[in-house]
Amino acid sequence: MSSYIPHQLILFGPPGTSKSYLAKNVKAAALEADGDRFVPIAFHPEFSYGEFVARLLPMTKDKKIEYAVHAGPFLRALAEAYFQLSIADEEAANVVLLIDEINRGNCAEIFGDVFHLLDRDDDGWSSYEIEVSELINGALKDLLSANHLTPEDCADRVEQLLKRKKLSLPPNLYLLGTMNTSDESIFYMDSAFKRRWNFEFCPASFQHVLPAQCGARVRDNPPLTWMTFIDALNVWITRECKAPKLDDKLVGPWFIKAKPLATTPLSKAFPTELANLAAIGAKVIEARKGADHSDDFDDALLKFAKAQPPNLEKRILDYGDYNAGVPRKFQAIGSSFATLPFYFYISEHSTLLPQSGKVTIEDFLDGLGKLIVEDWEHEIPRADIVGKLFLYLWDNVFDRDKRPLEVLLGVQRQELRTFGQFADLADSFIAKLLAYKP
Repeated sequence: MSSYIPHQLILFGPPGTSKSYLAKNVKAAALEADGDRFVPIAFHPEFSYGEFVARLLPMTKDKKIEYAVHAGPFLRALAEAYFQLSIADEEAANVVLLIDEINRGNCAEIFGDVFHLLDRDDDGWSSYEIEVSELINGALKDLLSANHLTPEDCADRVEQLLKRKKLSLPPNLYLLGTMNTSDESIFYMDSAFKRRWNFEFCPASFQHVLPAQCGARVRDNPPLTWMTFIDALNVWITRECKAPKLDDKLVGPWFIKAKPLATTPLSKAFPTELANLAAIGAKVIEARKGADHSDDFDDALLKFAKAQPPNLEKRILDYGDYNAGVPRKFQAIGSSFATLPFYFYISEHSTLLPQSGKVTIEDFLDGLGKLIVEDWEHEIPRADIVGKLFLYLWDNVFDRDKRPLEVLLGVQRQELRTFGQFADLADSFIAKLLAYKP
């Protein structure tokens, strides 16, 4: 992936594709913009130019009404960029203005004359300057003054801009936006505005998604993970949904965030058994009996593992790097280099050190006790699947044509006229989705 980040970039894609996360934790992080140098804002239908740039607001003080200028996120980000530019000895620190849900606001109204600043020259400065009111210019000076900068203290170009009541975007100011392609935008984003931004598509893919999210439980019997379910759902949507903008209808891996389940470590579930293993393990340092006690440890641990459900047994054996074909069967534990019959596990109390990548028997048992008994550590709650995902399918993906739902579920139209009827068929929908053959 290229490290180049355009000065104006919009991340777009289906819901649940980590656009806001990527904007903050990947793009802004790559620009090293944090703290006061990271300014987040979310657009909404009522958001205005005054809220974005600056506006005059009434304030009550000593029972009198006074008016004060309130600087918006754009002006705060611009002031911070001017500040960083003015104090830098060499390259100025970057500033990021993050606009979440950029397509939910009236961009033409919100940006107003700031629109002209979005064209950039090769040096990163705006191609054109705009003239602003004394109110906005004064608000900008006040923000710089809060950082103990007068216009005369600023970089030469910034000083001239302030004196002429002009604005220009500097090369260290980046604008990042996010938008769900599936949202029915309340306001049209015209092509002239779009042309001044770079767009990066975020696909509905589980690549680079955390294992806890990919492997979260959807149901127990038969086992079903979130990744398997969503991949199957997107295949079905791709084949059966007739919407012209199909990317808008897919479901991203973070559409619903997995929630941690209450889990029990082995040390709490089986305290007696682990105490017995610890007692046997403590004997491996006995002179001339270390190998015998190591055999006893192998037998006891293997017996304990075999007594567990298959998934837990496998986790125990995998953790121990079990190999039935060697003298010391749990190869995660360091062992002596002596030949049989003096081949024993290494203890923290012995004079030997475990080989590289291996641990003492005490450290092994400590880690064993932390293994989780349950097969699942995270889940996607059923209430969220029905209340969020199924509602999205009903109201967005198949809002105009319910026939694909009817065909998959094998029901008549009169049996699927309400969302409640669809929600009642949730289990049937999941089962038939997994059995679907394109």
